[in-house]
Amino acid sequence: GQDGGTRGGGQLGEDTSFRWQCVEQPIGKLLFQRFLEGAPGLAAAGALWAELEAYERCEDAERAGAAAALRGRFFTPGGAEHCSFLRAAATAPPTGEAPPTDFGQVRQELLAHLE
Repeated sequence: GQDGGTRGGGQLGEDTSFRWQCVEQPIGKLLFQRFLEGAPGLAAAGALWAELEAYERCEDAERAGAAAALRGRFFTPGGAEHCSFLRAAATAPPTGEAPPTDFGQVRQELLAHLE
């Protein structure tokens, strides 16, 4: 048969999920990010998301400075754009094996917060 069967059953739920609509679909992502910009309680989370994506696109030589700026802007308690929904474990300066430029846990917690 045709490939239409892959959308049945459990797959159908993915088509209406937050991740599919607001993260994976370009137009849905753009619209959601614009919504975040205009929502006072969510603007900092939207800005963090935009900065994480910009960080992922920057050159390797720029990453250390970009990471420090990102940490200072969004992880500093009392700051105008402090993202207090992030757990301390996500915002703590990396130690041990994690590179100082790894924001994987931050991204996961950010998307969970927005969902």
